[in-house]
Amino acid sequence: MIRFINGRLILLLGFLFCCNVLSGAGSAVYAEDASIVRASQVDGSVTVNGKPLKDGDIIQRDDRIATKEKSAAILTWSNGSMVEIYPETSLVLKGVTFEGDNKLEKSLLTLERGRIFTKAQTPEHIFTHFEISVGNTPVMAQGAEFALKYEEPEKKFTIWSILGRVIVETGTKRIRVDDGQQVILVAGGSPGTPGPMPDKTRDALTKTSKRLGGSLLIEEELSSGGPLKAKIGGVRNRRGSAPYTVQFKAIVGGGSGKIKSIRWDFGDGESAQGKNAQHTFTQGVYVVVLTVEDEDGQRVTSQVSISVEIDCSC
Repeated sequence: MIRFINGRLILLLGFLFCCNVLSGAGSAVYAEDASIVRASQVDGSVTVNGKPLKDGDIIQRDDRIATKEKSAAILTWSNGSMVEIYPETSLVLKGVTFEGDNKLEKSLLTLERGRIFTKAQTPEHIFTHFEISVGNTPVMAQGAEFALKYEEPEKKFTIWSILGRVIVETGTKRIRVDDGQQVILVAGGSPGTPGPMPDKTRDALTKTSKRLGGSLLIEEELSSGGPLKAKIGGVRNRRGSAPYTVQFKAIVGGGSGKIKSIRWDFGDGESAQGKNAQHTFTQGVYVVVLTVEDEDGQRVTSQVSISVEIDCSC
């Protein structure tokens, strides 16, 4: 099914789930449409297709955002992702689509020159895939936070990953850039090897990440006191290639301070007990539900979706 939303062509594969009640969770998951992308902050001289870009403007398919010296902009996806565009950068939004059957949002961009910082994140119940073309080389990430710089005259680009994994398809090799790593590549040259980024660079990128908001991948401890609270940690990538083994960790706070039970339901009929759990998934989309109960009888749940594909390129 094809729809036009705010002048953008949106491809919806299959029917969007309007509501999916989770067994045992007592809550519902709502599917999302493809994100609307807006300029949430514009500083200095920034243009869209040669015309001035203003705060709140909607970025449409094939729009080119260009920043001049001492200028910058932040683009925000309505499902949560963000891209900060640094000075003297040119970036094109090629499109945003949502695959309802797979709960997967895909964003396609082209970095023509300059530098960007990307938070490729969406809520826990849907998945995100960013693909940024750099000199005809695809740079892909799901749920990651990374910086990308393209020096167009030299056809050289650099990737710094601070959270999550970034994948580069060179045509002859698939390069994986993990947390705390960087890699320098030259189009047409030999594939580079990822290595640790300097501490100074990582500190600077971490400050940028915090300035832009929270991260779904940061496992902050929950406060003590008050009602019982729980969330799921340990999951670095919510998408993987089949068979996919995932490590889960229950992060608990509040309540009586004495936990009676911790139960995991993996969405495929299997379950486990305990603070830490490991499970191997076959191809499909699963909703994993964590249920925690303390000795006072307080009971809370948390959930996260896992998608397993034949080859997710992640």
